Amino acid sequence: MLKNSIHKYLEQLKEGIHHEKIEPKVHHADMADYLEEVKKSDEDKFFEHFNLLPIEKKAKTFLELPSTFKKDVLKNYDARTLAELIEVLKSDDASNVFLLLTQSTPEKEEDVFSFLSDKRQEEIEQLSDYTEEEAGSLMQTELFKVCKDERIVDALKKLAILKEEGIGRVLSLYVTDEHDKLLKTICLDDLILEDESQKVSDFMDKFPHPHVVSAHEELDYTLQMIEKYDLNILAVVDRKGHLIGQITHDDLLDSLQKKATQQIYNLNKLHADEEIEESFTKTTQTRSIWLSINLVNAILASLVIGLFEHTLETIVALAVLMPIVANMAGTASIQTMTVVVRQMGLGEINLKDIRPILIKEMTMATLNGLLFAILSMAVAYFWFGQELIAYAIGLSMFVSFVFAGVLGATVPMLVKKVGLDPAISSSVVVITLVDIMGFFSFLWFAEMLVL
Repeated sequence: MLKNSIHKYLEQLKEGIHHEKIEPKVHHADMADYLEEVKKSDEDKFFEHFNLLPIEKKAKTFLELPSTFKKDVLKNYDARTLAELIEVLKSDDASNVFLLLTQSTPEKEEDVFSFLSDKRQEEIEQLSDYTEEEAGSLMQTELFKVCKDERIVDALKKLAILKEEGIGRVLSLYVTDEHDKLLKTICLDDLILEDESQKVSDFMDKFPHPHVVSAHEELDYTLQMIEKYDLNILAVVDRKGHLIGQITHDDLLDSLQKKATQQIYNLNKLHADEEIEESFTKTTQTRSIWLSINLVNAILASLVIGLFEHTLETIVALAVLMPIVANMAGTASIQTMTVVVRQMGLGEINLKDIRPILIKEMTMATLNGLLFAILSMAVAYFWFGQELIAYAIGLSMFVSFVFAGVLGATVPMLVKKVGLDPAISSSVVVITLVDIMGFFSFLWFAEMLVL
């Protein structure tokens, strides 16, 4: 049904019917999904359909495409067309698209920038000053604000003009003083309850102080604030308290999704920008780097095993049982590490919380270590019928579990303390050390008890 509506919509565009009169109107997210499917089988048809879209629909559809498809569009369009596309977007989206352009097609950067309006150029330069880790990187400069001495009726007239200019959805009114410093944030549904003849200053004191964030504040703190106070929007101010923009719920959602994806990918040693649509060559290169590091880690573990070569030759059963210890301890460390890294990403824990976390993880590791030590001893005894080997694997399982719990809880915090990304670095350190400890402890106990 949806695909038929899209086909009808595109046919009407092809026939030259004015887009405002076209029915049904198709949401840009649905259009992007449709174009994704088209591009996978026919790239020429993808661009043919994409070119039919009105400029605003084209721009919004572009934002919904995967990053690899966006890069293809940026490469295939001339500078003037790209400038037209950027011009109709909200300031934050426009800045993000221009940033993607500079990264993927740098040869077009100057030409595209020269075709943009002075206002758009100024916005992009302003937003480009903020790093990805600052609140200003999520900010849009379009907002509905009035001076405290203005009447509500005049404020609503100003809102009507802003809507005609394409400001988009407006949720709140920002009240400023004569120096453009933020005083209050008033939801529109509260505003309509007031007498239109009143000045904003006549009733604004009934509202609480607004939630604000500095443009240079850490993004993690900003996301925590929005989540804590359940905000749809958050005002952004400069260092002197002047209102310069806002962060909206859609930008928040995109950022949270990106952050969660990055953490998942980092924990599994994948590049944060990797997508199914990414080229085979690029995907292979980014994955090969971490696979190479993993190879080095595996070699280190093998060197430890090599220290007990004589023991393994004497007791063949050890080679069969040895992977069990490393696998169980490795899984336990990953469970602990994943929870810790995720809570760190949400801002719920940091290094000062290490003592209670360590106590909790040590307790769980001890209990699980005892449980699985007993189970592994039973398996080893009934499998090989050798009591001393069963003791060796039981002791090793217990030691490895405790060691895994300590590392999984502490390493993420310690690597962040030294300025590294815990999602990337933690697993490299933890898995390697847990494997080494698992192999070493099992073979050492076996050598001490059996030989």
